Amino acid sequence: MATSKSKFCPSSDGTLIYASATGTPTNPSIVFAHGFALSGIVFDRLFADERMLGALYLASSISFHNSLRVRYDVRGHGRSGKPTTPEGYASAFYAADFAAVVEKFGLHMPVFVGWSAGAPIISDICTHISPVPLRGAIAMSGALCVATSANTLKPKLIDLFQRLHSNDAHTAFTTRTEFVDACFACPEEVPTEVKAAWIGCTVLQTPDIVEAIDRGHRPDQGQLVELGKEGFPAMVLYGSEDELQDGRVVAEDARRYFRALEVVAIEGGSHAVFYDNLEETVERIVGFCERVNRGQV
Repeated sequence: MATSKSKFCPSSDGTLIYASATGTPTNPSIVFAHGFALSGIVFDRLFADERMLGALYLASSISFHNSLRVRYDVRGHGRSGKPTTPEGYASAFYAADFAAVVEKFGLHMPVFVGWSAGAPIISDICTHISPVPLRGAIAMSGALCVATSANTLKPKLIDLFQRLHSNDAHTAFTTRTEFVDACFACPEEVPTEVKAAWIGCTVLQTPDIVEAIDRGHRPDQGQLVELGKEGFPAMVLYGSEDELQDGRVVAEDARRYFRALEVVAIEGGSHAVFYDNLEETVERIVGFCERVNRGQV
């Protein structure tokens, strides 16, 4: 029987990483990392979807609903520890955080899904853990190739990010609301309790933490793109109407390196494509997981 549980996972520097899981600890498994200033609660709707909970089965006769679906709060976010210096956000620690979650939940070769600023963690993992403990990776509304990630940012996101560094209370709070609204296609239609929860997550990340992350996290894509040339399975998934990040640029950059790349552009999709376009997003993620676990990618 599938169960839900949460744990604090000590990373290599002692920082506690909060993670929660739904399912039973059998293959295949999938791990989700959220984007900037938010937390794993952004995936509440996705984790509750019936197709994620058990509509599809693998050819190997392992049921997808028996897999373990894990999400965690990235360091500096949500319920996880928040180092106050840039050194606390070195790339190696992001890989160690992932490794701590994998160990705590007993995962084996999961698929990793990084949404928005969670996507560069794919590079962290591939750089600092050998052999690479991933079956495949999905960059969802985020840059797969971090060396050119700045080219994928739209002016609206650059402006919001600059203002999120502000120590002025009015600027800090109004910008956080603007940022959350910009994630959705129709923010006025998103339930108040959902937006309030997302905005609440951003308040947990003070401007000094924003600055420390910005200065400290420097992922290197070198090992990841080498794996891509060898056939490492990857997907770029994005919404065509994303106001914050340009998925077309992400895909163009990734095509230069990844031999086994799938590109999915969801028409009308927003930055929070997993929320606004839940059905198609789930279908694409589950399909990718099925293929990589069958060895068909």
